[in-house]
Amino acid sequence: MVTLLIIGPAGSGKSTLTKSFGEWLEDEGMRVDYVNLDPGAEILPFKPSFDVRGIVKVEDLMHREGLGPNGALIRAAEIMEKRFQEVLEPISALSPDYLLVDTPGQMEIFLFRTLGPRLASSLRGRVVSVFLIDPALMRKPNDFMVLKMLGLVVELRLGVPSIEVVNKCDLMNDSSQRVLEDFTKMDLEGLSGSLAEELRGVIDKLEKKKRTLMVSATKGTGFLDLYKAIGEAFCACGDMT
Repeated sequence: MVTLLIIGPAGSGKSTLTKSFGEWLEDEGMRVDYVNLDPGAEILPFKPSFDVRGIVKVEDLMHREGLGPNGALIRAAEIMEKRFQEVLEPISALSPDYLLVDTPGQMEIFLFRTLGPRLASSLRGRVVSVFLIDPALMRKPNDFMVLKMLGLVVELRLGVPSIEVVNKCDLMNDSSQRVLEDFTKMDLEGLSGSLAEELRGVIDKLEKKKRTLMVSATKGTGFLDLYKAIGEAFCACGDMT
């Protein structure tokens, strides 16, 4: 069994990718189960085999405890961590070929608290994270630098292989396309530029065997490349070029 932890900034298209890539896998003859770990989700485009909203819902916490949206989300994360076995056991009982896990919209709730690392280390089978990048956030080289560093943080925090995916590639404008294509060649100006140059060297060293994939969850493009990259993530050579 392969588990995909779909993670990324709010609005990067995690739920849509979960649905559309899952359907693509099913069309290829794979058995697929879906998991929703977002307690704040209002509508899901897929039918989850496990839904954390059966344990805790952000909207309920807002009404019951008088919390705002952010406070309720943090409170929900605390409840999920406290009741971790109630989250893990039904997920562990699933046995598809591919398990697609849609993580919370605010990625810090999953990544920087204990829930994400604990879940990643507790799941059986092979686990890989799919880190989504929204091209709307790639206006300048420095923007892309931050996103690529965040992708490395995802791999470090979760302790599993990570695949970097630019979602919504069909919506990329000329500037974001230029940043993606010429990232290693573009000048980085100003004081932040000198720091970015140092970080670019770190990224080049750590990501030399990786590539950034281009996917459109709404158009269904790039899924074959993503499927191949998942297999390559567990290859001994680790070469994803």
